Amino acid sequence: MQPPKKTALNKVHHDLKARMMDFAGWELPAWYTSILEEHKAVRTAAGIFDVSDMGRVWVTGRRAGAFLDRVLTRPAQRLETGSSHLSLMCLEDGGILDDLWLFRMNTDRYLIVWNAAYTERKLDWLHHWSDGGAGIDIEDASADTAMVAVQGPAVADLKVLEGARNLPRFVHTASKIAGLDVLVARTGYTGEDGFEVMSSAADAVLLWQAFMEQGAKPCGLGARDSLRLEAGMLLCGQDMDADTNPFEAGLGWLVDFDREDFVGKKSLLEIKRQGVKRKLIGFKMDGREIARAGYPIVRSGREVGRVTSGGYAPTLGVNIGLGYVPAGLSTVGTVIEIMIRSKPVKAQVVDKRFYRQGGQDESQGV
Repeated sequence: MQPPKKTALNKVHHDLKARMMDFAGWELPAWYTSILEEHKAVRTAAGIFDVSDMGRVWVTGRRAGAFLDRVLTRPAQRLETGSSHLSLMCLEDGGILDDLWLFRMNTDRYLIVWNAAYTERKLDWLHHWSDGGAGIDIEDASADTAMVAVQGPAVADLKVLEGARNLPRFVHTASKIAGLDVLVARTGYTGEDGFEVMSSAADAVLLWQAFMEQGAKPCGLGARDSLRLEAGMLLCGQDMDADTNPFEAGLGWLVDFDREDFVGKKSLLEIKRQGVKRKLIGFKMDGREIARAGYPIVRSGREVGRVTSGGYAPTLGVNIGLGYVPAGLSTVGTVIEIMIRSKPVKAQVVDKRFYRQGGQDESQGV
């Protein structure tokens, strides 16, 4: 078993006495002070996360746009320069290999930012569909770069972000922060306004310090998970995977059929035509018990599904979760039960977007 990889900010985390953990093969901070404190900082002020574990892959060349149109579920070439969108990378049978952000830098240059898991499989998938690579260059820049996410209602007022504070949602730009060359995007994974900032690995520590000096609170994976769950944002590999299709996961809006063929299109059209037998739901617990990933979901004494994510929602003061159930049980208001320590505990199906205040994720309003 190989030791976990370390980001360019690893020493900073240890110096701050963070509780470290292994996440998708990376050593990352679980928390610094407490999950609750860090969660609150993002909901009320500003928090900073090391998200350098996420992959950063450049796709360039005269055929780059057409290639990405083929391997992703949304058309790359319709993106305007300087803009970005969420997309899916699906297998031929319609299963989700990953969800990712696609940034268009110029006519023939794109940046993919994807999840830390299954990196080699995803890179192999890109190369498999590149037809030998003529007119396409695929470069994994993850090791040479770093990325931080600064999230919260106060982030736009940080002086260090003065050059990017007027950046619209989902738009990115080259900028300077504390004299460092960076790429800034107004995106995030917390349900709040915020920015994700990419720099060279060599500049990562100075970038982190610049935000900390202006009051951004260091936050770990614990708060990142509770924040994204409150906002109803899915975790790839947990709430969706290669055995899940976009329509089951409520991500059909990320599939654009109105164009030429793309990987998985035939299967996805058939799935849409037939309809899905199960759907991802959000639920709220009736009481203090916490649902965890893997717990059975029960209806009338019979197991009907499994929890994929669950936990306490600090902003809402309730316990919430996500899970798959038969489509007929996915209606808001339906009463279900979660088996916790062999005991059925009541819960109610609710809107997956548990938290709506502040910045909204792209799916809201679509």
